Amino acid sequence: MWSRIKQWYRRRNKALFVIGLVILGGFIVVQLFYPTDRLPLFASIDGLDVSGWKNKDAAWQLDHGMASQRIAVKLGDAKASYDKALPSDIGLKVENSSRLATRDYPWYLRLVPTSLLWYGFVQPDGQPRYETNKKVAKSYLNNKLGKSCDIPAKNATLTYKDDTLQLVSAINGGKCDESEALASLTAVRPRLDAPSTVTIPVKTVKPSVNDEQATKVKEQLLAVTRDGVILSVNGKDQTLKQADVLSWLTFTSKDDALRYDINQSKANAYLTKHVTPLVAKPAGQTVITTLDFTVMSQKLGATGQTLDLTKTLASIKAVLESKTSAAKTAIMSVSPKVVYQRTYTHTSLGISALITHYVADHPGTFGVSFQELAGQGRIAQYNGSRVFVTASTYKLFVAYGTLKRVDAGTWKWSDKNINGGRDLATCFDDMIVKSDNECAKAMLLKIGLSTLTNEIQALGLTGSSFMHTNIETTPNDLRSYLIMLQNGSLPISSASRSRLLDAMKRQVYRQGIPAGASGTVADKVGFLWALLHDAAIVYSPKGTYVLVVMTDKSSWANIADLTRKIESLR
Repeated sequence: MWSRIKQWYRRRNKALFVIGLVILGGFIVVQLFYPTDRLPLFASIDGLDVSGWKNKDAAWQLDHGMASQRIAVKLGDAKASYDKALPSDIGLKVENSSRLATRDYPWYLRLVPTSLLWYGFVQPDGQPRYETNKKVAKSYLNNKLGKSCDIPAKNATLTYKDDTLQLVSAINGGKCDESEALASLTAVRPRLDAPSTVTIPVKTVKPSVNDEQATKVKEQLLAVTRDGVILSVNGKDQTLKQADVLSWLTFTSKDDALRYDINQSKANAYLTKHVTPLVAKPAGQTVITTLDFTVMSQKLGATGQTLDLTKTLASIKAVLESKTSAAKTAIMSVSPKVVYQRTYTHTSLGISALITHYVADHPGTFGVSFQELAGQGRIAQYNGSRVFVTASTYKLFVAYGTLKRVDAGTWKWSDKNINGGRDLATCFDDMIVKSDNECAKAMLLKIGLSTLTNEIQALGLTGSSFMHTNIETTPNDLRSYLIMLQNGSLPISSASRSRLLDAMKRQVYRQGIPAGASGTVADKVGFLWALLHDAAIVYSPKGTYVLVVMTDKSSWANIADLTRKIESLR
């Protein structure tokens, strides 16, 4: 029996041996064919699990991780960081591909059974390759520490966070040697598995407000607001919660001490909701009746009241400073709203009053000049002599210079290549109808800035000039020009006059005076930056008139509306 057992064992042992050889052989085969561009199983680098990763993927992840890892920059013996810089900020580039080249799976180990399972554990991490750019590092030092390497200390302060005041610790400043600081920056060698710190040697400069001083202010404020702040409102006490009051505070350092104040915008939201309704009384309405510029009657409305925020906050601050035990609301008066009931006479004075009041009631800067060419001959203006940048209304002056030269025979409507292959007739029409800039510039330069300035000023348009930084004119000058154009006193031929008026009647920008006028309108607009201008001859059923409206920061709708209101008085 014993012999049969020994025989069975020998047969079994041979089988186990063969199985073992097959397993070991299988390991070797797998290891021999394991990809050469992959890291061994269970490999890790700087704490990053890169088991079985491709070398290029691991290199990218390591490079990206190190490029994103901030380096704590400390000054001297300071515990807190002065700054946290990315490697690129200090001119440091970290490259891991060369490091991974040493982490290959060599052929001789591939012949060692099971090495694939344990070799990743025993491989050394190695070191990445560090490249430093001293120029960038020096630039960082200059930006953060100044060219003289003087590092300002950061005072301790307080901030409101998590429903309470929290200390923001002071940070020492100092004086450093640039070469030593540069050497420290370029010597740092960050890794992923540990925080990176660089210490710049400095001669320490202490902050004027230290942690102990800031902590005393914090403790004082917490103590005085522990049970809230009492605010007397109409003789009744209201308690402002500690968290609300502390959240309003802002802190600054002045005269070697930590100062605090109450931020009005922060406090206003609370007080407007909870306090102002308890003290406010609405103001009444004062009604003033006018005729043109004359006040005919006045009915005074009641004065109201509201919370005086500035004085109320000063009272609350006095409680925080332990100067008083309770704060009091302060009240300020509110003037009644003034409402005008205006009427106007159908006179020049009435139209002047209407324009003046319209300008006062609408945003923007206005210059307005009006004159009837028939009927009563009424005339009115507001800022008529004010100088404006012309925008495209200068093209009326260019049109005059062009028509003069055509009448004199020195220019011909068939003249070619004025601009973009267009002849003079086409360019003239495009300049007025489409407000084409390139044609206008071409004709203006051909005439000459000084020459055209002299020609229009000879007409009496002394507020207009092409000789300044921008082309300038006034509402009265444009009105005078349009009156001369309409009544035939502009020194051009009848055919030239008709050509210009026809083009003005066809111009395409009609949101201003044409939108508010009755009858046909021959006009020229200008728009540039926030400027909107319209200079028009209006052929109204009630008689022809000239209206010029020049504005800055207004709208076409306002120009049209003002036109309608002027027409209502005619």
